[in-house]
Amino acid sequence: MTARFTGRVPTLWHGRGITSQVITHLSSGREALVIADSSVSSYVPVGASRRVIEIDARTANVETVVRTAREIVHHKPDVIVAVGGGTVLDASKLSALALARERVFDFAVERSSRSALTFLPDVPLPVDLVAVPTTLGTSSETNSVGILKNETGFRLVVGRSLRPRHAIIDPCNLMTLSRSAVREGTMEAFLRLAGASTSSGQSDRARNDAVALGRALLDAGTTDSRSASVRLRIARLSAATQRSGALRGNHPYSARHWYIANEVAFVLGVRKMVATAAVIAAVWGRICSGDPRWGDRGNLERFWARIAEGTGLPLDPSSGISTVIQRWGLALPPRPTGGEVGLIAVAIERCWGDRLPMLPGLGADDFSELLRDSLWSPARRHRTPTSVDLHRGGD
Repeated sequence: MTARFTGRVPTLWHGRGITSQVITHLSSGREALVIADSSVSSYVPVGASRRVIEIDARTANVETVVRTAREIVHHKPDVIVAVGGGTVLDASKLSALALARERVFDFAVERSSRSALTFLPDVPLPVDLVAVPTTLGTSSETNSVGILKNETGFRLVVGRSLRPRHAIIDPCNLMTLSRSAVREGTMEAFLRLAGASTSSGQSDRARNDAVALGRALLDAGTTDSRSASVRLRIARLSAATQRSGALRGNHPYSARHWYIANEVAFVLGVRKMVATAAVIAAVWGRICSGDPRWGDRGNLERFWARIAEGTGLPLDPSSGISTVIQRWGLALPPRPTGGEVGLIAVAIERCWGDRLPMLPGLGADDFSELLRDSLWSPARRHRTPTSVDLHRGGD
C-alpha cells in the first residue's frame, strides 16, 4: 500500500487489496457514511458497521442527489466514502455540498437548472471525501468537477470543494469490468489529454506531460487488460492526467469534443464515451482542416505525431483516432434521426456554442454538419420516447 501526500490535490492511495484497510484508517474514531453504487456495494469492503446509502447509477439524477444530500445533512458525517463509477462519485461529491456554508448546494442545483456550466464559490467542505472508483477513465476521484443530470441535460459543476480529499485506487475493485469497459475508460483518459493538446496555449511542460501519459495510455489500451496490474496502471495514469501539468493552460475549454458528446449522450440516451467515439474523428477532422474555431491544428498534429510514432497508426490525427476506435472495438451509437440531429445541434449551440467560450463562433448548422460526418453504428435503434423527447418536443 502506498500513499502520496500532495496538499491541494487528493492523497492518492494505490495498491492491490488496500480498500478496507485504508477506509478503516481514514474513518477510525470518526462518523463515516458510505455512498455506494447499488451494483457494487455487496462486494466492495466498506465495513458492516458503517451507514450505507445505495445509488443506482443507471437512474441517478438531480432528484437522487437532493435525496442523498438530505441524508447527509441528517447524519452529519465526518467522512464520506464514495464507492462506484463516475456517476456515483459525482453524485456523492455534489451531495456533500449540503454540509458547506453559504447554501452552496442549493446554489449548484438551482444554477444548473438554468445553465450548462456552474462555477461554485470557493467554500471549504467540512467533511473528508474519500473516493473509491470502480470504473476507469473518469478521473472523478481526483478532479474538481461534478456532472449533474437534470431534465435539461448533463450539467457541468466546477469548484475546488468537489475535489475529494483522498482517492483509493485498488485493482480489486476494477476486476469485474469487461475488457471493452477497460478500453473505453482508457480512451476517456487519453482523449482528456488529447483535448488539452488542441489548445494554442499549452506550455512545454503541459505538452510533454500530455504526450508521455497519452502514449502510456495508448500502449496500455492495446495490452491484455485482464490482469490486475494492467488495470492498476491504467487507473493510475487516468488519475495522473489531473495531477500532472498536462491539463494546465490558458484554455480550459479546449476539449471541444466533450461538449458535443455531452449533448449527443443525453438526447440519444447513450454513455458519454459511446457518444465521444462517434464524434471525435469529425471534430479532429475540422481542426486539421485549419478551422481555428475547433482547435489548434499545429498542436494537435504535433501531439499525434509523437503519440503515433512507431505504432503503425495513420499520421493524420482524424484517421488515426478512428483506427484506434476500430481496433479497440469501442461501441458506437446508431445514427440519429434527422429530428434528433436537430435537437442535439440546437442544444449544443444553446449550452456551449455561439458567443460562449466553449465552442465560440460555432452554431447549430456547424454542429448538424459535424453530426452527419460522425461515426455511427449500422445497427438500427429501437427506443420508446424519453423525457428528452417530451421536454424538447420529440422528432
